[in-house]
Amino acid sequence: MKITLTTFMLVIGLLSHLSAQTTKTNYIGLNLPPMLGTALDIGIERNITPNFSVDLYTGYVFNSKLDSPLKKGSRFDVYKKSGFFLKLGARTNFRKDLSKFAPFLGLSIVNAVGLEEGTFVGEDTPSIPYPDPIVNNSYNFGISGIIGLTSPADKKLNVDVGIQVGTLLVNNLLDFHSYMPGMGVNYGAGLRLQGILRIKYRLN
Repeated sequence: MKITLTTFMLVIGLLSHLSAQTTKTNYIGLNLPPMLGTALDIGIERNITPNFSVDLYTGYVFNSKLDSPLKKGSRFDVYKKSGFFLKLGARTNFRKDLSKFAPFLGLSIVNAVGLEEGTFVGEDTPSIPYPDPIVNNSYNFGISGIIGLTSPADKKLNVDVGIQVGTLLVNNLLDFHSYMPGMGVNYGAGLRLQGILRIKYRLN
């Protein structure tokens, strides 16, 4: 939680500093793909220059049903996968003019608290008729890279399409099948994937 508080204070300081400068465009946005996992992912974005922007996204996972496609190796049956997250990102947009479509590359740091409930389903569990439930509330920290395409940032509506790929640096989740708030599910080699389809509305 200390890392989360530090990150939050850095974000507030950064945005306050940027407010004193000439601002190009400010957007509030919603990322749609996480909604497939019953997760809300909303945030703000500031285009500082045509080729550089920062964003802050936060949200909550409402007991996601999404699982990792990796079926082997799990020792738990996790039936509740909820939690909240705070994600700070920066990216390069490959353009010199806000009115242009542009590919982009970015990096995000993700602070998340996972709220999980489940039961142990190891080799010894079949001999236990009613296994005790396990409750796990944990802090997790990850880093993600993003790549995609963004529409012109001089309009009222702006759209990002892309993919986010990341890994956990602090992993206290009960099971690798668990949905990591802000990062999605594990698709192998410790990599978590999440789609990006952000619909953003210009504030200024």
